[in-house]
This record gives sequence, C-alpha cells and structure tokens, in this order.
Amino acid sequence: MTRRGRLTARWRGPIFRHEAGLVSAIILLLALGVPDFGLAQTGPARQPLGLYARYAISGSDEVVTNTVLNILSNSAIAGILGVFEWSDLSHNSSSTNSLIGTTDWRLTDDLFNSVEYYNANVASTNPGEVPKTIQFEITPGFHTPSWFFSNTCSCDPMFLTNSEGVIVNEDAQSNLVLVGVTTTNGVTTNCAWASFLEAEDFANPTVLPLPLPWNPAYTNAWATFIWAVAARYNTNPYLVSVTVAGPTASSAEMILPNEQNDPTNYLKWNPIFALEFAGHPEYTNTDYLFIKAWEDAIDLYGAAFSNLTLVVTTGSGLPNFLNTNGMPYPNTYSVPPGFCPDCANCSLTSTNEAANIMDCAAETTVLAYFADSQHGGNNAKAVQANGTSAGGIYAHALGGGDLDNHGNKWLAQSTMIGNVSLPGTTNILSRVLGGAQVGGANGMPVITQNPDAEGCPMPGGTGCSNISPQQAVYNVLTTFFDGTPVGSNYSAPPIISSNFPLNYFQFYYEDVLYANTNSTASLVTNDNGFSANMTVQMLFSNASLQISQIAEVPLYITSTSNGVQVLWPETAAYYQLQFNDSLEKADGWKTNANTSAPTLTNGFFQVTINQSAVAKFYRLAFPGL
Repeated sequence: MTRRGRLTARWRGPIFRHEAGLVSAIILLLALGVPDFGLAQTGPARQPLGLYARYAISGSDEVVTNTVLNILSNSAIAGILGVFEWSDLSHNSSSTNSLIGTTDWRLTDDLFNSVEYYNANVASTNPGEVPKTIQFEITPGFHTPSWFFSNTCSCDPMFLTNSEGVIVNEDAQSNLVLVGVTTTNGVTTNCAWASFLEAEDFANPTVLPLPLPWNPAYTNAWATFIWAVAARYNTNPYLVSVTVAGPTASSAEMILPNEQNDPTNYLKWNPIFALEFAGHPEYTNTDYLFIKAWEDAIDLYGAAFSNLTLVVTTGSGLPNFLNTNGMPYPNTYSVPPGFCPDCANCSLTSTNEAANIMDCAAETTVLAYFADSQHGGNNAKAVQANGTSAGGIYAHALGGGDLDNHGNKWLAQSTMIGNVSLPGTTNILSRVLGGAQVGGANGMPVITQNPDAEGCPMPGGTGCSNISPQQAVYNVLTTFFDGTPVGSNYSAPPIISSNFPLNYFQFYYEDVLYANTNSTASLVTNDNGFSANMTVQMLFSNASLQISQIAEVPLYITSTSNGVQVLWPETAAYYQLQFNDSLEKADGWKTNANTSAPTLTNGFFQVTINQSAVAKFYRLAFPGL
C-alpha cells in the first residue's frame, strides 16, 4: 500500500527538562509538532495501544486457550479484549439468601494464563516482540447471576401486563394501569428488579429481569465482585484496561431500556421512580438516577483499580422521556459546558434533534464527571464508541451524530495535554485517550461475515452489494482514522482535517481468525483513485503501525535518591527515549542520553537519569517510517 504524506518520527507525550537534582515544573507536550503546555500525569498507568480482538469468552478451558493463542499469533494484534458475563463468573453461595455469590475464576484465569503462556513462549524465541496485553470487560445488567433475582423482590406485580410481559396500556404513559402497589402484593419501596426487553443487538429479543441500577442490594453485590476482580488481577502487568460497567443492560455501553429499543416496557421507569423515590418528584421524566448510578460506578472502579486505564463506553441509549409532542420535558438538565461538540443536538434546531438531547445531555454529564481529574483514582482514562462501520465517515465531528467516534476523538484531542479545562468550564480535566470498536450493523458486527452492511461507505450504511471482506475492512478503517494525521492514507469524503489522537481499535475476533487463515488478496480502492491488491492481514498490519503514529504515550516522572526515574508503558516498546539540549533545535533530538538502559518492571519501561546529568529535554519518539 502506497503512503501519501509520509510521516517522520512522532512524539506522543510529555517532553520534560531535567536539571541537576531538579525536574522543571513545566512539562511540554508536543502533539504532532504543535507545542502545548501542560502538567505531567500523577502516576504511571498501563494503557492500551494498537489493535485488539474482542472475544466474548465462554466454553471449555481447551476452547478458550486455543482461541486465545490463535488470536495472539496474529502479529498485528496487540492483545485481547476479554468480554465476560457476570452470570458466568458468579454462582449460588452456600449461604442461604446470600447476596454475594461464589466467584468462579475459571474463564478469567483461562484468559490471563493463556496470554501469559503466549508471552513467555514468544519471549523465549523472539525477545524483541512486544508482549500481548489484555483489555477486560464484565457485563452485569441482564447478565446478573440468577441468585440475585432469587433472593430479591420484583417490581413487576405493580404493572398490568399481557402474556409477553408487555404493559397493556402501551400508548400513553399517563394511562398506565398500576396494580398491587402495596407490600401485600409483593411490591415494596425497595424492589430490586423489573422485566424489560433485551433488545440491544438481538434479532429475537426476550423479556428478562433487569436489576435497578440504584438498588443497594445490586450495587453492593456488584461492588463486592469488582473488588474481588481487582484483588486478583489489578497488578497483572498484562492487564492494561478495565471497562466501567454497572448501570447497564446487555453490554458495558450507556444503554438501558429506552423509547427505541423497548418502547413499551421502558414506560415502567417513571412508576418505579415514583414508588422508590416518593419524596423526589423531580426524578420523573429525567435520567438523573441513571447519571448518578454511572458516577457511582466510576467511583467504584477508580477505588478498586489503580495504575491502568479505565474505559467508559458511550452508547446513545439512555431514555429520552418525551411528552405527547415528541419533545423532552423542560427544565431538567442540559449538556455540560464545553461538551457541545459531543452532541449534535446542542443547538436544538429541530424537533428531531431535540428528541434526543436528554440522552446526550445525560451521557456527556457522565463523561464530564469521568474526565474530571478528581475522579477515577490513580488510573489513566479512555472513552470509546462501539459500532464503528464504514457509514460513519458521514458523521461530522461537530454534528451529525451523538456520542459517536468523532465526538470521542474531539474529547481525546481536547484533553491530550492533560489537566486542562474546556471552554466555559472551571473543572480541570484529565487526559482522556480515544478508542473505538467495530460493528453494529443488523446485529452482525463481524466485518468479514457481513461486508455489505459493515463495509458500506454510504450514509446509513445501506445500498451496497458484493463488497469484498478486504474492501469492507479498508472502508471501516477509513472511518476510524478519519480526522487523524494518517487519515489521508485512506481518503474517502468527507475526510475531516484534524489531528485527532487515537490509541486503540477493537475488531471482533472472528475477523482476526479470518486474517489468520485467508491469504487471498482482493482489489481495494478509495475515492481518490488509490487501488491495490491487499489481504485483510495487510490491512491490519498497516493499521497497527498507523495507530502507533497517532497514539498518546505519556512519560511519567518520579524522584529517586540518585536523580529522577522516567517511566512509560510497555505497550510503547517501539518508542525511543530521546533528549535535546534546547527546544529551539528541531533537529537536535538524539537517543542514548546520560541515562541507564531501560528496564522492564510490572508493565513499565524505566530509565534513571542521574542527578549530576546536564540539563536536557526528554521525549518519547516513534521512529520514522
């Protein structure tokens, strides 16, 4: 594949000056050659970098181990996003009426042991290979263990429903028939769950019990489990990120039963609000309780985990409570100051736009809380959008789609120097890395199995036929890299000119296995006249290298008795530590300064700069191509 706009060495992270016995308080971050001033992050955090394979892990030990090793054998893949259902990891406790459960570590240990085995085996034969890493995600919600529902009370008896579990009066929220709102019919003000439609990405959804996100029995059981997960895996050097979840339904995204995915059962929310929070009528017709539940989940993960990356996933899926005119109820809340670029609907220029502003306002309120430097503990942070497809190229960064890839790219760019405030705000925001995940078309997110839907570069992703898997992967990568410094390598309109940083991209593991076994090349073209015969593996290899060029890789600085110690994540193994006598010397950067050789400890490279060293500036640089 030919490259236009060939890139020179890239530096992604702080440049700092070391003086004898002193590190300057001013840290300089050069983002693709554009200088900005900011402060160093507070502590070292492992972070994802590259292409990851999403693998929903289940089955026998042998199946899991063989699949993991097969995935990791792909040289372009940086690691695995291991996705687990809580119900697969927690079983009934021997105690009567227990709300804790007994944790089963078999599947999670299979993942960690397989990655450790692979890295140890590769290290013995190829010491220069970058170790593969793990992104970790556990979904509760509909995937909550059965013991929770057996030992708690349902809210369903308060609703008159048909045999399918759907509220009979489905056309008008004000006419809902509520029955048995008394303790004699089994409904109390602390009922723990209600039945909703599991409609997210399911062709044939079913009605299942869903815990109420704020219920103390649910939040306590989930917190106990998350603390146990952290105790077992937090210090594992191969674990680079954990996805925040808790107030969710089918996935870790911000999606709950709403007016689109469950238009009848979502009407249960307001009566449940009224039952459980009778003294707070202001909660009616708002997402306030969902926002609070998400903020509590962020605090939980920030306390339980440390020195890795916490990931929050937007979903455009919190309820929009609309009146009979299809408009949101007034005087609730709005998009936080500074976050309007994440919402196409900030201007409220039409009824269609206004109909979705409540969800976007709620999710950006959560994002603002997450990005605030006061929250998240001693961890790095990342935000991602799932469902990236080729049609997303038509979503403009500052409008045209809520909480999508371009909105998250904007947030990553806006915070890339760390410790900044957005326009109109006073809170200081941490650096928030950018990531994405493929999929979403017709519930078939595997690109190579559904190329016409996932790979269609048309508005809405429809109207295409006979797209090859190779072209489909290329088209999806076009959307992912749109607006980044390497976007011109793909070039499909309307390419957005910007310097958006991105750290990782998650493909479904079936696409990786396809690349491993299918060496067939097919003609790949774009709207600029580029054409070449390429395999999916070639596309993955190019993308892996390009992510390294645009990723954010921070340097961390700690004091020692002999000087200072510089640390950076092991995932950035191909980067070089360079020094310069003066920032005015653009060509003065060199390697091998007065430092010790890098050592690797617990997922971080470490270099000691002697106290007697002459004052110099340091940076991480990615070698030129």
